[in-house]
Amino acid sequence: MNLTLLESLLEYGYLGTFTISILGNLVPFLPVPYLIPIFLLSHILEPFFVGITVGIGASLGKCVSYAIGRGGRAVLDEKKKKELECFGNLLGKYGVIAVYLFSSLPLPDDIIVMPFGIIKYNFKRFFVALLLGKLTLGMIVAYTAKYSFEYAKIFIGNGDPLLTIAVSVTFMLLMTWVIYKINWIEATQYIEKNGVIAYIKFMLRKKSK
Repeated sequence: MNLTLLESLLEYGYLGTFTISILGNLVPFLPVPYLIPIFLLSHILEPFFVGITVGIGASLGKCVSYAIGRGGRAVLDEKKKKELECFGNLLGKYGVIAVYLFSSLPLPDDIIVMPFGIIKYNFKRFFVALLLGKLTLGMIVAYTAKYSFEYAKIFIGNGDPLLTIAVSVTFMLLMTWVIYKINWIEATQYIEKNGVIAYIKFMLRKKSK
């Protein structure tokens, strides 16, 4: 990023970091390197407020992926919708943990965000976990940018964008396919009676036959 562009971004201050974070998370599976300008601006702006604006902006942008997934439910029949609602209820607090972990680490979080929309996972729980995760990521990037360039690079990411897109989409489709194929009403009843591990073993035995 050249000096002129950095100076232009600096003129907008925290509004600039907020806007960059929204735009960087707006389009599903498009790895916009929005954390690079965030990283550079963190050397000049107060990292705490940078982290706050990044967290809020990134969360709002990522809600588009959730909405797309939720809109995809329209093509499902009523039986499958009821099954997926059972899956959403089954996730409970563990879904919150998954959303937080994927959003707080340099992971392609669209992999789980869109499927969570498809299963109509509780939006309030989803958004709180997403916001906390993005706030964590924003704070890590801002403070490590302030004090250590090498550690910040881990969270900025500098891999091949096309490979990132391909891997993310592949895993999202695989996860969606697995979620769709399982009868979650049956799964919920089995898990409540025997536990998650027992259900996994049951499914593996079932597939091997």
